[in-house]
Amino acid sequence: MSHSTTGRARAIALTVAALVSVPLLAGTSVAAPIDMYAPYARAAAKVAANGTLLAQKNVAESRKVATGQYCVKVSDPDIDDLKDAAVHVTSNSSWATFIVQPQPTPTCLNDPNTITVFSINTSDNWGDTAFTLTVQ
Repeated sequence: MSHSTTGRARAIALTVAALVSVPLLAGTSVAAPIDMYAPYARAAAKVAANGTLLAQKNVAESRKVATGQYCVKVSDPDIDDLKDAAVHVTSNSSWATFIVQPQPTPTCLNDPNTITVFSINTSDNWGDTAFTLTVQ
């Protein structure tokens, strides 16, 4: 193989490696949640069934930790004790029963600023459900 062929092969290999690594370095793009209009709530979140935070008011993040188990982190510094707050959850999609724990739980790493939401489907099993949460 000639020197120019070897150089060309290296250039092609480096170009391919660079193109393949760009998505890995950049990661996947996730749209920022939109601001939520909730004038009478101190905090609110619209959460997708996969745990993505779709809309928020004074909420830093949401995540799904397991099937039907979610953590919603409140970011309002004026809400200093979630366990005394009125928290309400409503399903955005299918029928579900919710168990809401505003006090720290192991599910959400005992974070005092995080609300744990459990969703139970019609078969009495954990089930992924989109929901809206408000804190009064």
